[in-house]
Amino acid sequence: MTRKIMFIVIYFCYCLKLVTADYTFTYHMASRCKEHVCQHGYSYETYYRVDSADRRRLKSEPNVAFEMHLAILAASNGHILLSTVPQPTASDPVYEIVIGGGANKFTELRRNLRRNARASSKTIGILSPIEFRAFYIKISDDGLIEFGKEGEALPLLSYYDVNPLPIKYFSFAAWNGVEAKFLYDCPTAGDNGTDVSTSESEVVEQTLSNSDILKKTLLMGRMPQLPPAQAVNVKLGVKVTSILYNAFDSKLTTGLAVYTSWTDDSMAWNPSKFNGTTNLTFRQGQIWRPTFFVFNSNELGMLDTKNPDLIWMVYSGEAVFHFQTTINTWCVDYTTTMNRWPRDEYQCSIVIQPWETHEKIFLSVPKKEQMNTFTDIDEVIQNEWDMDIKQNVVSASSWSKIYTSSNNSETQSDRLVIKIILKRRASSYNIVFYTPLFVLIMFVLMSFWTDSLKMDRVWFYAGCTIVICMGLCYIDYLIPCHTIPSILILYTSVLVGILFALILNVLLMTSMAEKICKKPFVYTLLIQRWFRGIFCLPVIKTCRIYESFGERNLTAEEDDDLGPDNTPRLGNIEQMQADNNQYDERREVAEVLDKIMFIVYSLVFAVMLVLHF
Repeated sequence: MTRKIMFIVIYFCYCLKLVTADYTFTYHMASRCKEHVCQHGYSYETYYRVDSADRRRLKSEPNVAFEMHLAILAASNGHILLSTVPQPTASDPVYEIVIGGGANKFTELRRNLRRNARASSKTIGILSPIEFRAFYIKISDDGLIEFGKEGEALPLLSYYDVNPLPIKYFSFAAWNGVEAKFLYDCPTAGDNGTDVSTSESEVVEQTLSNSDILKKTLLMGRMPQLPPAQAVNVKLGVKVTSILYNAFDSKLTTGLAVYTSWTDDSMAWNPSKFNGTTNLTFRQGQIWRPTFFVFNSNELGMLDTKNPDLIWMVYSGEAVFHFQTTINTWCVDYTTTMNRWPRDEYQCSIVIQPWETHEKIFLSVPKKEQMNTFTDIDEVIQNEWDMDIKQNVVSASSWSKIYTSSNNSETQSDRLVIKIILKRRASSYNIVFYTPLFVLIMFVLMSFWTDSLKMDRVWFYAGCTIVICMGLCYIDYLIPCHTIPSILILYTSVLVGILFALILNVLLMTSMAEKICKKPFVYTLLIQRWFRGIFCLPVIKTCRIYESFGERNLTAEEDDDLGPDNTPRLGNIEQMQADNNQYDERREVAEVLDKIMFIVYSLVFAVMLVLHF
């Protein structure tokens, strides 16, 4: 059994060796290749013409119509274009191979530019930024297209095209922000390990327009990393297109449309010498442009553009660059520990300064009319925040006084300070948070006019307490609590008031409260007319005290008025007893306390609401 397992392992290793052969792309092979460098993003600029007779002479297999051996040095996104015409359009049929697309995760074969994928494979880490990776492309006479790594028998991509294209031109491209180096027309490794001669491809000379000739003249011998002068005046304007404030993390996410303008006298030209050409557009990286970063951002890096915007320049040398970006900054208000959430306001600042410390840039805010020419296309997204924005330029000397740091001496450029005052549109929050609050306040105040000393009121207060406590248990998920929202104080005050009313109502229902209410000083206070008038208590009927009740002390006139059938009255004691049968000191004390609490609670709640709003 053990021998059988060893035989299977040896056989498997032998088969694996047949499938994957050892291949090394040597320096000698690289020196025999031709080089093409892509630095301008996803753009096929230079096209090469295929020598059909030379390709047929050097092909490794008799049924191969087109064969290409190349090597790529890039972090990701190596693009190869095979076409029948130079400068193909989106509708022209082509073969486009994307190696290491999606951040070096997949490889794909397309039938048209940027679309119509026919074969795809997951190839994580297929390209490398530190070493060349060798590949081959083979197209057979019957339409079988294969793309794979050199030295491997099985291709990475394989697709059968029933209508194969006759390849006459090829080109290379990379991706925005990616620099790729292609080695093409590389030698083919023979069966005995020796190299076969390389093919010869010719560069297709492009027919340049007047603007292309002018652009080529201006860019010749220019170093785009160097500023046009020792000190450059730059107009920097910002349009806020979207804003989102996270009150829990104190982070501000801002969408910006940035407008920059500067003048490069060395790039000026005479339009009459270039057939009336008055303006040009340049890609990023072809000429110098000012770069900036956000000083108070939670991330360190330049303002990153969302799309490959172009630099627009007129014949006087004035250049304009407009782009969109999104930044994240901190916005914490340390002046107070209390806010008016959800009707809160925040004062945030965004400080933009030049990225290069060795550049000396003097900033100024452009006129609104100049910015609108470029920024009118930027859509402003409305949300729950109202914004009030002001932009100011702070010089390097003033900044050193405002923000004392040892790094201030390293840069002599100005800063752009954007002050943003945010005010929340609290319509939905008002419905969710204030409606229950007002309902609770109204019911608590109305409860003081109901019958006291009953369990119905106790249960009502207990239910209100439970509802508020349940809401406060989840307050951390609803309200940012690194500061104290005033609405939280309102709910807490209502809770305290309800608990106090609950305790007082329960105490008045005890026997001890009944004994206290029957004390002489309480009885004396309750029968005072001024006291009963203040609290609108009913008048107590009293009578004069006679020396002896029950004696017949009536006068002759009173005796005559009685008539023969009426018995004389013994006094007013029976009437007093009838009037005082409903008199209860404890109930009147409870009524007085209810009216006092109604007035106090009304004033306290009104003052707190006024201060909150």
